[in-house]
Amino acid sequence: MPGSDRKTITILKALLEAEDGFVSGNRLANELGLSRVSIWSRMEKLRDQGFEFEAVTRKGYRIVKKPEALSSWLTRAYLEDSTIDYELVFLSSIDSTNDHATRLLANDFEAPFFVIANEQTLGRGRMGRQWYSPPSYNLYLSFASTPNVRPDRMQLFTLWMGACIAQHLRNRLNLDIGIKWPNDLYFDQKKLAGMLTEARVDADSIRELVFGLGLNVNQVQDDWPADLKQSAISLREPYGRKLDLNRMAAQLISAISTGYETFISDNIRNDFEDLWPQLDVLQGQFIEAESRDGPVEGIASGLDNHGSLIVKTNKGKLVTLNSGEVHLKRF
Repeated sequence: MPGSDRKTITILKALLEAEDGFVSGNRLANELGLSRVSIWSRMEKLRDQGFEFEAVTRKGYRIVKKPEALSSWLTRAYLEDSTIDYELVFLSSIDSTNDHATRLLANDFEAPFFVIANEQTLGRGRMGRQWYSPPSYNLYLSFASTPNVRPDRMQLFTLWMGACIAQHLRNRLNLDIGIKWPNDLYFDQKKLAGMLTEARVDADSIRELVFGLGLNVNQVQDDWPADLKQSAISLREPYGRKLDLNRMAAQLISAISTGYETFISDNIRNDFEDLWPQLDVLQGQFIEAESRDGPVEGIASGLDNHGSLIVKTNKGKLVTLNSGEVHLKRF
C-alpha cells in the first residue's frame, strides 16, 4: 500500500491480533527498530483517529476501542497480510467515488487505485440515478485502472465483478446473496448493492476503467428513506448484528483486486459460467423489461455468451437484452 506508514500499521496489526491481550512495547520497539517514544507517538496518532488504548506497566498495550466508521488505518491494518499493493485513497466525504477516481485518472494519478469514502453527497447509480450514501453505515468505493484491453472484453466485466463480490459475501456471511442483471446485488428480493462501471475508449482499447460499488452494510430499517424502505436492505438485517465496516472494506478490496486480476488474465469465462447459475436471481422468473425496441415480457432464461439477458416471451420467442431496466412481474 504505497503512501502509508507501514510501521504504524504494523503496530496496529499486532494489537488487533492480540485481541484482548497485551502487546509489549519493548517487543514492538525491537521488531520495528524504533524507540519506545516513537512507538508511543504513533499510538497517539492513532488515538487522534478514534482508537483507545490501555497501557499497563510490564504488560504493554492493548486496544480497548476501535473506530466504527471508516478508518484508513484500520482498513490498512486488516489488509497488511494481503498481496494488494494498490494505492488506497480514503476520503471523509466526496461527491462521488467514481467521479473522484475519474478526476484522479485525468490528472495522471498512478493506477490501479481505490477511492473509498465515508459518505457520498452525489452518489450515482445507473442512468444518473442517485445512490443513497449516508455517512458511517455503508461502503462506497471505486476501483480505477488503465487496462488497455479490447472493448469486447468488457461485456462480462460488471457481471464478473458482481459474481466475485457476491460469492465472497456468501462465503463470509453464509447469506444467499444473488445478482439481479445487469448490475445489482440482491437479498430476499431487495437491493443490497449497486455497481457502476464507466470506461474511456480510445480507438480500439479501453484506456481508463472505473468500477464503483455501493454496498449497504449497517443501515437499519428505520433509517431508510420512505421511498427505499420496501426495496432496500443491508447486510446487518439478515446477518443479525452490526458488521465491522473496516474489516468488510479490506475484504472487498481484496475480492475486487483478485477479480480484476483474473479478468485481465482473460481467464474468467469458465469460472463465470460455473458461478452465474448459483447467483442469478432472475432465472425462471416472469419479468418486465424495457428494450430499445420497446417493452418485453417473459421468462428470464439466463445469459448469452456476451452477458446479455435472454428472455423467452409468451409466444416462445427468445429476445436478448443488452441493457435496460428489468423488474419482476407482479400479478
